[in-house]
Amino acid sequence: MKELEKTRRISISAMLFLLVIVIGFITFKKPDMIFTNNSDHTLQFIKNHAYIIPVDSISSMAQETYMLVDTRSNFEYTKGHMDDAVNIPQSQLLKREHLDELKKALADNKYIIVYNETPEKANNSCLALYQLGFEKIKLLAVDAYYRDETFTIIEKTIEKPLYDFAQTMKEAKIAPVKKITPKQKTLPQKKKVVTKPKKKKKMPEGGC
Repeated sequence: MKELEKTRRISISAMLFLLVIVIGFITFKKPDMIFTNNSDHTLQFIKNHAYIIPVDSISSMAQETYMLVDTRSNFEYTKGHMDDAVNIPQSQLLKREHLDELKKALADNKYIIVYNETPEKANNSCLALYQLGFEKIKLLAVDAYYRDETFTIIEKTIEKPLYDFAQTMKEAKIAPVKKITPKQKTLPQKKKVVTKPKKKKKMPEGGC
């Protein structure tokens, strides 16, 4: 009787375990965002500044070949923005509806050109989208702001660094590290002093 009860308990436990696995498979949802470009690939992308373009380059591009994205807030966008720019705030950039909009532009073989108040702020959006697989991404080198009731665009020159810090760090990791051992101080040896025994003075011999 005890063996039968034990068998029933094992059967119920096995069924419950299988039920949990089945529910897990049914409710499993693939994540919306998967990074396709790792950090090394991204570093190569930003290394030569090829993704940074001046504002004049837009005038030479056909309108159907790019999608201009203003990543400032909705409030700043409504005060003024560049012609034909679509507003996708940086805080909402990774929402599903916005990603679908960007994917459609990518499917149409369009470049995605991003700008913000400064290139530094726009760069965050650029790198996030690049790691998600949006390789046709460009950063507009401009400062964009609303001042004196006028929307203003000022071109900004982004200089390349004089030194390749990434390569320097890479070489520093490969180079063997020399072990520095502290030099032991040698104490000066004391000279051995040999003391000679004093000669006894001879008593003068006398006679009478």
